[in-house]
Amino acid sequence: MTYHTKQGDLVMAKSIPNHKQQRYLCVTLILLFTFITQGAWADGSSTLEKGQTLPNARLVDKNGSHIHLNDFKGRIKILSMVPQLNTPVCDEQTHRFSEKNGGLDKDVEIVTISTNSFDDQAHFSDKADIHNVTFLSDSPDYDFGKTTGLLLPSHGILSRTVVVADQDNVVRYIEYVPMSQLPNFENAYQAARKLVASQGK
Repeated sequence: MTYHTKQGDLVMAKSIPNHKQQRYLCVTLILLFTFITQGAWADGSSTLEKGQTLPNARLVDKNGSHIHLNDFKGRIKILSMVPQLNTPVCDEQTHRFSEKNGGLDKDVEIVTISTNSFDDQAHFSDKADIHNVTFLSDSPDYDFGKTTGLLLPSHGILSRTVVVADQDNVVRYIEYVPMSQLPNFENAYQAARKLVASQGK
């Protein structure tokens, strides 16, 4: 039996029976799942907590311009941190915040932050037809990830996290999400709605 890798190399497996191949695949998938849900998460040490003010980290918008978190002062915001766009869970998280926010995008700034390059983010948003979400890249300096503690340095990605911050950039809601799972969208929306309602008083 011959296999082709992505690099075009040939791998011979004539001596491995099918049942052993299947067992090997199962073990590999289990190890990969364990790494994603536990290993990568374990080396994060976030310092971001409810009640704290967001650091004035520098990021890059999808046009390649530098932007600071303080530029978002004056608006309520939902920050959706994803490890890597163009992966299934991250893509669904981004689409859900864009398409199923119950009209909150009219009153709340929805921001997706990842370590994808700004070019990759621009390509993703155009292909996905997402225009009501602000995409910010933490690459290549990882200033946001380092100052919030959300960076997983050994992997160069951010921990999956959702933050709702008020007009003064104070964190009013935060959820740390296992890497292979989706956040609790409704809880984030409720926190944002409360801030919108209090703003109108």
